Amino acid sequence: MELSEKKKTIILIAILVVIALVSLFVISGIASSEDSFTGTYRALDEKRTTVTELMGVTAASSTAISLLPGDAGTPIADQLADLSGYFLFILAAICLEKWMVTISGVLAFRLIIPISCGILIAARILKNETWRVVGIKLICFALMLFAIVPASVVVTEKIDASYEASIQQTIEDTRNDSRQIQDTIGEEEDQGVIEKLFDKVKGGVSGQLEKFENTLNKITESIAVLIVTSCAIPIAVIIFFLWLVKLLTGVSIEIPYGKLKPPGRPGR
Repeated sequence: MELSEKKKTIILIAILVVIALVSLFVISGIASSEDSFTGTYRALDEKRTTVTELMGVTAASSTAISLLPGDAGTPIADQLADLSGYFLFILAAICLEKWMVTISGVLAFRLIIPISCGILIAARILKNETWRVVGIKLICFALMLFAIVPASVVVTEKIDASYEASIQQTIEDTRNDSRQIQDTIGEEEDQGVIEKLFDKVKGGVSGQLEKFENTLNKITESIAVLIVTSCAIPIAVIIFFLWLVKLLTGVSIEIPYGKLKPPGRPGR
């Protein structure tokens, strides 16, 4: 026997109320617990440690090169010093990802989904199609918000694993080169004495500069990899989820970047 429209409405409202309550009191606690994302936190902490080590050896390298006789190493030292801004940017992105892991579960399951269920209930009672679409969009947004960081970490772990050995080797080589310069100079302050000391070192000053040119290239490559894994891939995951939501539900969640216009002159 076919259910009447009123009974369908009651059943749908009951299901939505159950979903809201389960989301609010059960899933939100699980989704916001650190124990549920130990792998994600571990991967982000390892990446943060790598960035911090790279930042440290880069600063040490810049200082070490500035100790070399003459001004030949100044451009390389300045370029290494300029890389600190990129490291801070990457660290900020990693901290944001860690914050998102903690807060996204609370936002999605304790706030957005219960509100979405309330909107869908109101849409069913009032037969309002606009509200129904808004409710579906909010649920899709909540699930996407919750899944972005874990999904992006899973993808980036593969890339990080392939470059991990290279980055660690760069850190070790850079640390050794900086230590060699500092050990060679010791406490000497006389420019002529320092230059003679480096003449005894294999390759001399030019050899040390060549090493640090290679170091600069390797660190720059490492920064590029970290920017991709910390920033570009999460953005790509967001775009993928937007496309997936549209494919599965037919509901388009648009980012209004196309509506933004550059500021013009007054009166234009």
